[in-house]
Amino acid sequence: MEGVPPTRFDAESTNKDAERGRRRPTLDTRILLHEKALMLRKNSQTFQQIIDKIEQEHGVRLSKSTISNWTSGKSSPYRAGHVFIPKPTPDLAYVIGVETGDAFLNFKLRSYQYRIRLRAVDREFVEAFNQAVSSVLGCPAHRLWKGSTEKEFHVEFGSYLLHRFLQQELQDLKKFIEHDTECVAAFIRGFFDSEGSVDEVGHLTASNTDFELLRYVNDLLHRYFGIEATGPHPGKRKGTILTRRGKSYVRSSDCYYIYVKTAGLSKFDKEIGLSIKRKRLRLERRFQAAA
Repeated sequence: MEGVPPTRFDAESTNKDAERGRRRPTLDTRILLHEKALMLRKNSQTFQQIIDKIEQEHGVRLSKSTISNWTSGKSSPYRAGHVFIPKPTPDLAYVIGVETGDAFLNFKLRSYQYRIRLRAVDREFVEAFNQAVSSVLGCPAHRLWKGSTEKEFHVEFGSYLLHRFLQQELQDLKKFIEHDTECVAAFIRGFFDSEGSVDEVGHLTASNTDFELLRYVNDLLHRYFGIEATGPHPGKRKGTILTRRGKSYVRSSDCYYIYVKTAGLSKFDKEIGLSIKRKRLRLERRFQAAA
């Protein structure tokens, strides 16, 4: 990086670096650089070319011994503790469900910031996501902070591996979603926490621009829980105005929605549930009135 002296990193001498006050790259950063080094070596780059290329692109100067040990398989950052290894759990399924909706991924390549972030007006929702991600990453829950308005809460995690995992196509994530009934329920709950709406009379819907995603959620409701939903139906059209949290946007895509039939609301509440209290209360009033 221009004007900034490179960080020098030797995987075999990190204790010395610490003694000299050098900051060791994070585990996610080392994994990223490891993958880059292997790719360059596979493309017949010399050790020196790999060192120069990584320094030019990432501002970290690796030693030849690090490159040699990585490319020969003698060492690997994947052998360190606390590496995110995808395992099918309800918490991971919930995170996947939220990521299909309100959560978003961003990154700043040069500073190795691979972020998973959620902002929402419902604190219970942000706290549920916070607990799920911290469980998946094996770290303490993060601090929530207020957004641009007093009614908005934010939480953010940095993880290159989880970030990369969540960027996969839905088809590749289905084995984690459908591992068992608990995972399916957690995925649907995460999706409805993000994209679901319960109006004042208790109608439960979920909207998204991804038609096939909605079809998949509809199918899961039917196959695993016997809950019937209609749709996807056409919703708001591309080019219409969306007002959210006091800001107006022009929709860039057509939106669709599914509608959960009243007969299935009690089962939805019992076997799937919602994290957001105000939505839960409206739902309960609806199916109790219909009983």
